[in-house]
Amino acid sequence: MHFMIDRDVGMLCTVFAVGLSVGYLANILLPKMLQKKSSIDLSKFQLEKITKVFDNEMCVVGHFPNRPNDRALLVLRKQKFAAGDTCRILSNLTLRQIHENDVYSNHIGVFSSDNDALHVTMIYPATAAHIAKHTEQTFHFVVETQEVYEKVTLPYIQSIPEDKIQWVYNILDGTQEAEKIILQDKDPSNGFLLLPDTKWARSSHIESLYCLALVQDKKIRSLRDLTGKHLGLLRNVRDKCLELIATKYGVPATSIRVFVHYQPSYYHFHIHFAHIKVPFGIFVGKAILLEDIIYNLSQDDDHYKKATISFVVGEQQHAELYKSVLA
Repeated sequence: MHFMIDRDVGMLCTVFAVGLSVGYLANILLPKMLQKKSSIDLSKFQLEKITKVFDNEMCVVGHFPNRPNDRALLVLRKQKFAAGDTCRILSNLTLRQIHENDVYSNHIGVFSSDNDALHVTMIYPATAAHIAKHTEQTFHFVVETQEVYEKVTLPYIQSIPEDKIQWVYNILDGTQEAEKIILQDKDPSNGFLLLPDTKWARSSHIESLYCLALVQDKKIRSLRDLTGKHLGLLRNVRDKCLELIATKYGVPATSIRVFVHYQPSYYHFHIHFAHIKVPFGIFVGKAILLEDIIYNLSQDDDHYKKATISFVVGEQQHAELYKSVLA
């Protein structure tokens, strides 16, 4: 019986392997061949605190012995399964039984080789703002009128040092992450560049697709800076990015959610392109659909200068804004 099961599984995996397309090979096998082992040795990592624990994510803060005064933030995320992973997972999985009763048994599955089990993002050195963003905290809904924006939120945005988004400018000027850019329009008014977000860890997982479009215009910090004159920019980003995603990844526009965040994580205007099955970053009080923004500006050039906007603010992530808005 065991022989027959092993034979059937083997045949299934063989048939599956033979049926792989050239695109699958290019998107999965080649990137894995090109991956190099990280020089970061986590065995020397000194854990200080765990800042967040969710079902699929854990965030920890610590330091390395050679730089004890610099904090390191690690964001550990479980990878999403894809059908194409089946045979690789089964062939590298060792089971440790923890329970058995009649036909039922439970096991701990241990991977015996590299299986991309976790996606790890490291921010090093991490600032207090980085750590606050990835710390469990209490959130509040606030209602921002035009007056509140002008008297409270705008001064808060203006108080943020420009070097906090230097990493964005490094991408825009081509000094960092140039190899990741998948689409670029260098027009100073309507231009942008599109690249995969770090949350999209594996391009083979199309249903996890998540890309960011960074606009070239550095004067646009958030949704509130948009006026009717930016309609050309917004439509240009929408149309070119959706076309590229459909052509490059085979995902139609109807399966892509296009939105912006308010308040954003950083104040250089950017637009999110995420597969409709992506479950994070899309809740009410954070995400605003690009189509709704385009419609509102087409009806009133100054809609977002006058609008009342409700959003969620974190006591730690947006500490100064939280204190000012709810004062």
